[in-house]
Amino acid sequence: MVLALMAQGLAVFHHHVGRGLVSIVLLSLASAASYGLAAVLQHRAAISEPAGLSMRAGLLISLARRPRWLIGNALDGVGYLFQFLALRRGSLILVEPILILSLVFALPLSAWLDHQRVSVSGWVSTAAIVAGVALFLGVAHPGLGHPNASGEAWTLLTVAIVAVCGAAAMLARRGSRSRAAVLLAVGSGTAFGYVAAVTERTGHVLDAGVVHTLATWVPYALVVGAVVALLLTQSAFHAGALRLSLPTLTVAQPLVAGAIGLGIFGEHIDSGGVAPVFEVLGLALVTFGVFVLARSSVIGTDLEV
Repeated sequence: MVLALMAQGLAVFHHHVGRGLVSIVLLSLASAASYGLAAVLQHRAAISEPAGLSMRAGLLISLARRPRWLIGNALDGVGYLFQFLALRRGSLILVEPILILSLVFALPLSAWLDHQRVSVSGWVSTAAIVAGVALFLGVAHPGLGHPNASGEAWTLLTVAIVAVCGAAAMLARRGSRSRAAVLLAVGSGTAFGYVAAVTERTGHVLDAGVVHTLATWVPYALVVGAVVALLLTQSAFHAGALRLSLPTLTVAQPLVAGAIGLGIFGEHIDSGGVAPVFEVLGLALVTFGVFVLARSSVIGTDLEV
């Protein structure tokens, strides 16, 4: 049923735009698969680290000794490559919602590692996520923008992103580990949404050549943003069960990236007639599916490795 829904979604895209959009969707799906598998492996490594390492460089240093975490990082790299290729051709508002499917790909791996079977509710939630993404994109018909915002816009955006991530990290130090997992995941999703925007900008700047790209601020902002996002993500995984961090991160990233695409890059979605109603319905289906799926024993188990 899940594969049928994916195929239906691809058929809608093909009908409206053609092979170019299908290739973007396939690249995005490959990215989502890589990210989902990486999250499971990274969480299993991070959750067993001492509590005092949260939001410290020592956490990454310690994790670097764990083979599972290194494999997860390699998968993250593969996922980022696919995402980069997708964003060179497509828009944030198209690519980022598809990455929500990372949770769908995480489900079978987590079940296999735990020697569990995916429940009926798990498959229903998975179907809801896929159907929601397909409905949103099929109705929204995301359009390309121009990722060349002014310096002032980039400065304001960067300050806002830093403020959100900083506030999430500070608030995470107060209260329970469960609260910390959610707050750090909010910061991680925000940072990754920003990284996605800078990634799209980098892809377009590269059209002028590598030397020109290195003479701009873009690749350096990309590196710093990626390191911060990585630290926030691993700290969120380290703080508690995957059911707390992964769904929050999964939803926050496309929301932030989509807002940047619509508000700064001039991307657009269909806003005529009843389209907004079905777009909201699609997003509601996705959100429902993500949080219900994350509560399953397969995803929600608090692991001790």
